[in-house]
Amino acid sequence: MAEGFGRARGRSRGIRMLQLAAQSQSQSQLFSGGSPSEPSTSEGRKSESPTEPAMRGRGSFRNTGVLVTKPSAIQNTVGDKGREMTLISNYFRLQHPTDLIINQYHVDFEPNVESSKMRRKLILQKKELFGKQYIFDGMSDLKTLRRLEEDDMVFEAVRDTDYETIKVRLRHTNEVPWGAFEMLRMYNTQMRRNLAHIGYVLLGRYYYDKNSEIKINEYGGVGIWRGVLTAIAQHDGGILMACDTIYKFVRAQTALDVLRSVLNKVGNQAFQDSARKELAGMVVMTNYNNRTYRIDDINFDRNPQYVFEGKSGAISLIDYYKQQYNVDIKDHKQPLIECLPSARDRRAGRTEKILLVPELCLMTGLTDEMRANFQFCKKIADVSRLNPVKRVENLTQFMKDLRGNSNVREEMSLWKLGFSSGLTEITARQLDPEKILMNDNPNDGGELYEQNKGDFMRQIRGKQMRKAVDITRWVVINGPKEVPLINDFVTTLNRVCGPMGVTLGKPKILTLENDRTGSFLAELKKVPNAAEMIVCVVPNNNKERYDSIKKLCCCEKAVASQVIVSRTISKKEMLMSVCTKIGIQMAVKLGAEAWALNIPPKNMMVVGYDTHHDGTLKGQSAGGFVASLNQSLTRWFSKVSYHKNRDEMSGNFATHFKDSLKRYYEVNGTLPDRVLIYRDGVGDGMIRHVYDYELKQIKRAIEDCGTIKPKLVFTIVTKRVNARFFRNTGGTSYDNPPPGTIIDTVVTRPERFDFYLVSQSVRQGTVAPTLYNIIEDESKWKPQNHQQLAYKLTHLYYNWPGTIRVPAPCQYAYKLAYLTGTSLHREPSMTLSNTLFYL
Repeated sequence: MAEGFGRARGRSRGIRMLQLAAQSQSQSQLFSGGSPSEPSTSEGRKSESPTEPAMRGRGSFRNTGVLVTKPSAIQNTVGDKGREMTLISNYFRLQHPTDLIINQYHVDFEPNVESSKMRRKLILQKKELFGKQYIFDGMSDLKTLRRLEEDDMVFEAVRDTDYETIKVRLRHTNEVPWGAFEMLRMYNTQMRRNLAHIGYVLLGRYYYDKNSEIKINEYGGVGIWRGVLTAIAQHDGGILMACDTIYKFVRAQTALDVLRSVLNKVGNQAFQDSARKELAGMVVMTNYNNRTYRIDDINFDRNPQYVFEGKSGAISLIDYYKQQYNVDIKDHKQPLIECLPSARDRRAGRTEKILLVPELCLMTGLTDEMRANFQFCKKIADVSRLNPVKRVENLTQFMKDLRGNSNVREEMSLWKLGFSSGLTEITARQLDPEKILMNDNPNDGGELYEQNKGDFMRQIRGKQMRKAVDITRWVVINGPKEVPLINDFVTTLNRVCGPMGVTLGKPKILTLENDRTGSFLAELKKVPNAAEMIVCVVPNNNKERYDSIKKLCCCEKAVASQVIVSRTISKKEMLMSVCTKIGIQMAVKLGAEAWALNIPPKNMMVVGYDTHHDGTLKGQSAGGFVASLNQSLTRWFSKVSYHKNRDEMSGNFATHFKDSLKRYYEVNGTLPDRVLIYRDGVGDGMIRHVYDYELKQIKRAIEDCGTIKPKLVFTIVTKRVNARFFRNTGGTSYDNPPPGTIIDTVVTRPERFDFYLVSQSVRQGTVAPTLYNIIEDESKWKPQNHQQLAYKLTHLYYNWPGTIRVPAPCQYAYKLAYLTGTSLHREPSMTLSNTLFYL
């Protein structure tokens, strides 16, 4: 392996860097002069930015800016189960010096200059002060190899938009030695300069190739920009740069265009409410500085003539944009967009809402209408869904362009920096395939799941469920157009349920005169409370009807329900397959256990938690919680509650956890020996909160258990990761790693007990791994035990006969939170808490 490092070597090297950084704090103030507008260096990694102060205690080395979540008792973090294989990753190795001393300066502008582009121009006017060896982040941080004659100096520069003289103040804050984590910020800032040198432009948070835009004419025009995501960080294999191809969808339509469209559609009376519903939550990109913002509200009481108190005195938005960005606002009567400050802004003390002008905001992303258009989505996928061969080709060409650019080479050489030309190799392992256990015969060893097949439908078709249920009292409600489909549906459902061990009684079929929402609800209310299952066959995906049915069934009647769109059961050649999946869903919602795996640990409870924002209840999110109740991890206790902030969310999580321990005791007569929590929905900006607050609340709940205290394992599960892995199949041909692939060296982090798991088999595009970060471990398990259990749990999601990307309890928690946040908008009946009613 040409460039790979063993984990022990990488980890010790990383810890030495952390310790050196901690020691260097006595002679530096690493976080002085932080800017509220400092650019983040990697997607979703805000809490790990070197500019954020670290907390004290076991969670981190003091003031290194990196949260150390690796449990103190853990020594070895590398597993040894599985077949070894060599993969390449989307990481390039950074060659860096070990002897440079960097001078760091804090930069202020008077009067204040908002535009980072303009700030760079002003600094450039006095570049001779620094020689060529300086890096300015465009906001307030400047680093140079040359120490200026004065530690606090002021120079004047002229703004070219209005020829005003700007005073620029430079204050020396500290010297940054090699090994300090402030170096990582410098490397990432230099990388941003590199991207600009090769012609990439900043759109939002990432850089895109301005010459790569592909235009699609539908929906007023959508531009697809190919970009690159880069993030330089300390890993077990040294300092590496993650690099991946990304895409940005920018529409020609502005927010003002959307507002005018809504006005033309609904008229003046309903305009404001309709406009808010249309735009709230959407992401826009400002066309004057390419920054992105998420819309919180529309302020109809203000317009661009609004005067606010700026740092240089009172000024209107019209004059402000002209002065700062040389932009003329045409419509002076348009309302203003309101956006909440970002986490970075809040950390800097900015709490007021941000006001934007709609005509200067381009709409980004895809609308629901676009996503529902199959042909349009196919065009998007043809451009943006890259297979491993194309992705590796893009990465290799990108690095070739980078290394071949004379400006990049010159600047990198000044700092004695360089990148490897090839992608970093890694030794990974593939875990053994699992056996799928059907029926309740303890002597049945199960059937091996062929991992390359994508699913194990063949292994379960025609076989009895692990634990079947009877559905004797059920009702079918349908509109008049669905009558011809119902008999075939019921007959076929009976045919497939029998072999599964599910006895299906004769349903009561209720046909409505029309398919209006009110008609469905009226008939639903008449259904006797003794009914076990209600099936509604509807003509289309009308959201109002679906939400109303689910709300009535889940919150008021407390009955399991299945909503089926008629076209799903309209194709006779597909009916057997469709009815098999529907039959499994119906049975599972009533407590059936469709299949199982061999789970060796005894008396263990597994917990999943995830959240979903409720777009209707402003400022509130639903938190879904599920906990296993049996040995085979196939029975679940489910709860959901609303929260307005992180503290409230974590408090609800702890409360549900206490309830789950009580329920486990009721079912098993004892508390679990071990509790393994899989916490999903945690961005890097939340890891510190989960570590410092949420974990402590869970531990406090365990302390309240008395003399028998379960051992706790707390794992953060992250789906949005930068890492990608490829398996070479000869020459320049690559494919995806197989399901069950574990990566726990080189690209993992020295401050964490973490590993990547590829659990799925994908037929198109590049498979995305899932990151597991174990922040508490009292189990005394070996690393491979954690890895094997995580992989086993990806098989146990009953809505899909195959492996999924996250452990089943995480997906169940998400489904519960999603149903609550998008359809119910309130907590479901507690009567349903012992079933998977939300599948």
